Amino acid sequence: MTTAVLLVCGSLAPGQLQAVGSGTANDALFSPEGYRIARYRAALPERSPAGRRIGTQALAALIDRHDPVLVDVQAVTVRPETEAFGVSWLPTKTRYNLPGSSWLPNVGYGRLEPRMLAYLQFHLNRLTGSDKAKPIVFYCVVDCWMSWNAVKRAAALGYRNLFWYPEGTDGWAEAGLPLKAAEPLPLMPTIRSAECETGHDSGGFFGCDRNIQLPAALARIGAEPRLTAVMLFFETADCPFCQRMRRGLLRDPDVIGYFHQRFTAMAIDLESEAEMIDQRGVLTTQASFARDTMRVHRTPTLVFLAADGEELFRHAGVIVDPRVFLGLADYVSEGHVERMGFREFLAGASANGGASDPGAD
Repeated sequence: MTTAVLLVCGSLAPGQLQAVGSGTANDALFSPEGYRIARYRAALPERSPAGRRIGTQALAALIDRHDPVLVDVQAVTVRPETEAFGVSWLPTKTRYNLPGSSWLPNVGYGRLEPRMLAYLQFHLNRLTGSDKAKPIVFYCVVDCWMSWNAVKRAAALGYRNLFWYPEGTDGWAEAGLPLKAAEPLPLMPTIRSAECETGHDSGGFFGCDRNIQLPAALARIGAEPRLTAVMLFFETADCPFCQRMRRGLLRDPDVIGYFHQRFTAMAIDLESEAEMIDQRGVLTTQASFARDTMRVHRTPTLVFLAADGEELFRHAGVIVDPRVFLGLADYVSEGHVERMGFREFLAGASANGGASDPGAD
């Protein structure tokens, strides 16, 4: 049975719109990437930004024949200070959407924070069963640009079978079709994180946060020009070479500052069953991610991921010379990966008084 995903956007109260631009009449309506970023309630274009436009009767037939997943994207207020109590969304009134819908608030904005992009990626991946060829139908109320943005963003995320229903919940209700009361899905699943143990902390290079969410980290790479990659440090708690790096290079303030200007760094334990979210938005464990997804079997191993989640470079083995480690940062961040091997790069740097051999003390 084919499964479709429908993202729904309802009516937006003035206080629910996120601030954009300076608030003047001269603000641009679209971002450089082509997303609508202001006046979300306005007349819509005839054509979908990707995929196909669909009408009420055709949508009803699609639902009847394929039992689609329905997802609502109406914007609501976010209250992060209440997350410790299990509440992160505070709708101002009861939301009614299509029966069987899942509600993902705020993902139709033109500019998404890394956390919200990760939220969208995770749930789309979950709802489609990781199949980007499954049909996805996006809609809002009449004259709601959030569904239009959602179609465009889904296409950018690689979903290939897209539909846009611009008549939205207004058109659905006018046709005499039912709606039901809804509750929004939580921002992200709760991930059980190991405590930061003394001796297993890098003194600032990674910090104590074991809440690994790669989609958010990758989105940050795309949003901040100074950052070029996510650096993953694969280790085990009893790896002596890993500990040597943690006690040495990874505690050096100059090294920490140099890497943090170029990368987002995360530590992955090859033996840990702590949960994480991988670059596809899939909930997994650190051990499974290391072994099955990244094919890492040796520690320490450093892997650099580009903003699209693709691997740029990996280095297996201990590094103790700061010049080599800083050279690795330059090698990846300056794009030398495309032109030469790491040893060749270091040889050139060494000839100019820079780094030495990767394994040298």
